[in-house]
Amino acid sequence: MKFKKHNAVYGFLKKLDDFLTKIAKDPKKVLGFGILFIIGLLLITRYKAILFFVLLNLLAAVSMLYLKISKHAHYVGIELCMMATVLISLKYGVVLGVITGFISITSALIISGYFKPTYFVSVLTMPLIGLIVHLFPGMVLWQLGVLMTIIYDAIVLPLYILMGSRISSSIVFFITHVLFNYWVFTTIAPIIFSFM
Repeated sequence: MKFKKHNAVYGFLKKLDDFLTKIAKDPKKVLGFGILFIIGLLLITRYKAILFFVLLNLLAAVSMLYLKISKHAHYVGIELCMMATVLISLKYGVVLGVITGFISITSALIISGYFKPTYFVSVLTMPLIGLIVHLFPGMVLWQLGVLMTIIYDAIVLPLYILMGSRISSSIVFFITHVLFNYWVFTTIAPIIFSFM
């Protein structure tokens, strides 16, 4: 099978090859890139908190983009704000946990285009999760994640019902939210936490 030379992938690889060839011919550039690479590694290992704070908040921010698909999508409790908040708070402390709770849920709602005045309940409750995580020491990560999800839902869902949400949709949200976070905290979260 012949590789077509007039496609985007080939063009990108060719430019990359040309760039690397030019660098390899200049010892000063090789040394410069080597030093930058080492500095980058040192910064990442020294400032892991900043790296994971940024990465987890970005991940959480885009995790609710599915809300753009349908007006009924908000009935489903799929989000990564809980994971970001719990992991950051556990590893890097309450202050960053509270900040992550606020930034993650607020940015996720704004990016999804689903930010409404009534969502101040979520915006205020997610930071609270970052604050109370440390009240449950010694718990297994998945148990802590599910417990935080249940506490979060126990606060926000009754308030949303009082503001006009249907009980049936709140029940659907609660079930899917707990099940999704059970999956997240038994699969993805332990892997990320091991690198933090």
